[in-house]
Amino acid sequence: MERSRVRKQALRGVFMLFFALTRAPFLPGMDPITLSPQTSMKLDLDFRAYGLNDQRIYWSGLEFSFGVEANVDVSITRRYRRGSLTVEAELFLNQPFGKNILQDEFRRDYQANFQVEPLHLSRLNLRFASGQFSVAIGKGVTPFGRFHFSSPSNDLDFAAPFIRSEAILWRETGIFLHWANRFLEVDVAAVNGGDERDTNSGKAGIFRVGLHGKAWAVGASHKIHDVTGSEWQKQYNGHTGLDFNWQAGCFRFSAEWIWDRYGFHRPFDSNEIFWPRSLYYRDIFLAEKTPVKGRGWYGDIRYRKGSLSIALNYGEYYPQKIGNPLHDLLIRRIILRLAVLPAPQLRFYFTGLLENDREREPWSEGAKPFAFLAGMEFSL
Repeated sequence: MERSRVRKQALRGVFMLFFALTRAPFLPGMDPITLSPQTSMKLDLDFRAYGLNDQRIYWSGLEFSFGVEANVDVSITRRYRRGSLTVEAELFLNQPFGKNILQDEFRRDYQANFQVEPLHLSRLNLRFASGQFSVAIGKGVTPFGRFHFSSPSNDLDFAAPFIRSEAILWRETGIFLHWANRFLEVDVAAVNGGDERDTNSGKAGIFRVGLHGKAWAVGASHKIHDVTGSEWQKQYNGHTGLDFNWQAGCFRFSAEWIWDRYGFHRPFDSNEIFWPRSLYYRDIFLAEKTPVKGRGWYGDIRYRKGSLSIALNYGEYYPQKIGNPLHDLLIRRIILRLAVLPAPQLRFYFTGLLENDREREPWSEGAKPFAFLAGMEFSL
């Protein structure tokens, strides 16, 4: 009898999910779906089509292209007497580049940068919450600092401030502890230290303490990742940061600062890199078990009213001068984001990025320091 009852509940849940999904396109928004008295589900879907022109990679043959992608974000919450358990999952559906990519002895080093996975697992974790405390295990948003801008594509690094695209990781995998009351919040995490499953015996620790009010928040973060594993190709990825945001009517002001540590912890020939590499020559070795240091910041101003959203972001990054002109120059980046919603759930958007010109290798002289992306998005 117990097994029969479980089967009936499972079939009922599947039917309700199917019914909700078939109704979804006609709803003004995807409200939480009740699967049972104790269980609910929230589903968000985004579909995008766009044109991308990134002149920073003019030398690759892939600098201008049209593309499509989708984002599936689902969470299922089960409520118990002493708390709730939530399963969170976010999947990116991507259109890969064609295989006929321009190659030569110089460009071949960057081939991994353009190997796009058709299906990418952005987040997947289990979170138990009870009162002011929660614990999550899995892959989730990195609890370092806070950002308040949106990405125009599944490629989160595109048109993001430099310290977010090159230093702070978007996602981490591990265990995350969070506690918050009316004024204070604390995050503590033990993580792999990379985007995916670990390839290094060393682990990283992340800590953040913040204060918040009704329309403002400020916090301090620290990430320790000394890469003490035995593998020679491992790199430092640690930083200390401050974050701030303030909402004033239709405007939101936000900013982040970091003191950064990066680079190989042991001698390693950068020509042997087979994974995606930085266009800003951050994959370097300075000295035995000595990180390269840098500092950076950005400020973001967003205006949103009715169907219009405008945002402007400006930031700078100061790498440590190590005698390599390809690495040492100050980096400035300005980003403009525009979005218009002509109808519910439909958005037209434009994102433009401009940097200061920097030292280049002879084979990449044709590259220019700007990029832009324009497209449309339909959300449910």
